[in-house]
Amino acid sequence: MSDFVPVYPGNLPDVSQSTLHGGVPPRALQRVRDYVETHLEDSISLQDLASTTGLSTSHFIRAFKRSAGVTPHRYLLHRRVRRALGLLAETTLALSEVAVAAGFADQSHFCREFRKLVGTTPSRYRRSTRQGRQGVAVIQVI
Repeated sequence: MSDFVPVYPGNLPDVSQSTLHGGVPPRALQRVRDYVETHLEDSISLQDLASTTGLSTSHFIRAFKRSAGVTPHRYLLHRRVRRALGLLAETTLALSEVAVAAGFADQSHFCREFRKLVGTTPSRYRRSTRQGRQGVAVIQVI
């Protein structure tokens, strides 16, 4: 079984400050964060992220993990799922449209990653947010 701890709500590593030796410098880390937020719905490669820091891809992966506590891929998945949480709660887009808007290649991948990180399916999460607005119990997101 994986040692991965679900990241919601709010225990996603704060990558705004890098204090570890050998990590990505704070300004470069902020550029990565900005790039991810701006291009979240696009296909983002490790080369794209590394180029924002001026590091080679392999060095970037090690430095990012040292600074952020997660790999760039895991961070990107967390950001995409977090965007999907907002879209599910605030829109009536179909799940396939939410998947694309959050940057997932397809609905299947979106649903699989969402369930791993949030602990419930996107449909159940959406229903719980709708019910929560009407005063009915809400599924607690882990």
